[in-house]
Amino acid sequence: MRTDRNQIRFNQVLLVALLPLGALLDRPGLVYLLFLLMASQHTPWDLMAALKRLLRIPPRAVEEDPRPHRFARSLGALFLGLASLALLLGLKALGYGLALLVALLAFVNLAFGFCLGCFLYLHLRYARALMGGR
Repeated sequence: MRTDRNQIRFNQVLLVALLPLGALLDRPGLVYLLFLLMASQHTPWDLMAALKRLLRIPPRAVEEDPRPHRFARSLGALFLGLASLALLLGLKALGYGLALLVALLAFVNLAFGFCLGCFLYLHLRYARALMGGR
């Protein structure tokens, strides 16, 4: 199985750059936009990949299981969806707090190579195997 490492990095850079900016300038539209981009990665219309292609960022495919990264992106999209909902309900501290948590975890992965979502995925698979699952 192959994983596009440049796509992962591109996602992380967008999250790290735009989510804190949105919180700092009180622009919930940036949180909504990034939620839509992240959520679209799980549909046939992957807007994040389309944006990367539009910006002419070449792929860097490596032999690596994409499932942990897909799980991590799902968690990021889920938290950005919750952040968006909180912002729509006027709960700015909660909304921006959740968005900044996503940005922080993206930064940790970008800077130090540790992906919490991937870590959780692997431990959940391990726990499932111990309990007799696949």
